[in-house]
Amino acid sequence: MAQRPWRKVSWDGLVDYPGETCRIYSGPLACEHFAFIINRQETDTAGEMHAHDEAEEVYVLLRGSAAVRVEDELIEMAPLDAVRVAAGVQHTTENHSGEDAWWLVIGSPTDEFVAWDPVAYGPPAD
Repeated sequence: MAQRPWRKVSWDGLVDYPGETCRIYSGPLACEHFAFIINRQETDTAGEMHAHDEAEEVYVLLRGSAAVRVEDELIEMAPLDAVRVAAGVQHTTENHSGEDAWWLVIGSPTDEFVAWDPVAYGPPAD
């Protein structure tokens, strides 16, 4: 029997990445050309400042009020705002509001993400 040309996962069917409040969708969906997560960022928290050698990332604030820090610049975000961060640029997210912020984070190409954690970002075992 041929494999279906689509896959479905749900928030409740995934688990938080260890030590994080995000769930990685792209691995279980077997995405080949981009990686993506949904992150629930708790109030009064900031992510770790980081850069990717080759991958660019897009941050879309789905819900809440938060900011993206790109190098020394703080970019305030409202729901459905998006920021693209080029490869090699230091960045993180910050939530200093009184509510959780929900982010959709998309990165491409996937090689760095799969190399970092092949189980989470790589194709499913099935």
